[in-house]
Amino acid sequence: MIFRNLNHLFQQFIFFTVALLFPLAAIEGSDEVIMEKQARVAMRMIGHEILMSLGDGESRVLPIEKNQDHYKISFEFEFGFDPDDIVSIIDSVMTVTQIARHYLVEVEQCQSQEIVHSFEVGNLLNYHLIPCKGRVLPEDCYSLLITLLDDKLTISGNKDSFVHSSGAKDVSPLGFSFLIIPLLFLIGLISFFIWKKKGPHTGKYATNADPNLIWIGASQFDKRNMTLSFDNKKVELSNKEAELLSLLHSAANQAVERELILQKVWGDKSGYIGRTLDVFISKLRKKLEADASVKIVNIRGVGYKLIL
Repeated sequence: MIFRNLNHLFQQFIFFTVALLFPLAAIEGSDEVIMEKQARVAMRMIGHEILMSLGDGESRVLPIEKNQDHYKISFEFEFGFDPDDIVSIIDSVMTVTQIARHYLVEVEQCQSQEIVHSFEVGNLLNYHLIPCKGRVLPEDCYSLLITLLDDKLTISGNKDSFVHSSGAKDVSPLGFSFLIIPLLFLIGLISFFIWKKKGPHTGKYATNADPNLIWIGASQFDKRNMTLSFDNKKVELSNKEAELLSLLHSAANQAVERELILQKVWGDKSGYIGRTLDVFISKLRKKLEADASVKIVNIRGVGYKLIL
């Protein structure tokens, strides 16, 4: 348990530091080879974050392929997923790495090579096309095909600037040099631990005297009124959603077996059909997605875990 917590903490720190260094690192280089390598790193980060969201910290993201105009991310094992989670994860990595603002994502079934899901983010009108939200895809072999649709950047002769393919020139105010990477790394380290110290267990997030008001990450769960509040926004929970969230919170950071969830929440399973539990998990994830300090992950062959 201690090792897993330290490993999770280390992964958080790496992600936090990459968020600080990646935009500046994109300016440095002599040709598009550097940017191509950075894009592949971003693709592998996407694959890693998807597996982590499913509670899979062991299986591999297979080598990233570049086929004509798109990158292909393949996985070692089969998995099922909620498209909303994929949208959120890819958007987060794209924002951190600044690889692209406009991109197309397609989910390909491995054997048939049919596209079973797709969406587009950030076209010229800054409009997002994200169909089939909330429709959980069953466990199967999938690959992600990601097409970057932004204008490509071309490096100019001046290392302190870069030029868009449209010809517009942006001058770096820092004249980026790798000499400042150690300093930025130190700043990232200090910022990270300050952020962790101000986490959801201090200040306004301290335990409330009312036992019906529970802090789950940075969100407040009102068991009596079955509501969830985050950043001054409140959403209502159904009876089953509230029971499910309460059960997962009672075993926070521990896997709760699927059979136990069915027994505690659905009892004799009256009204339970097929993938009902997966649908309710998807609904809870949607209502918690604004709070980055909370995550519900699937533990393969076991059940679900609420990670705080």
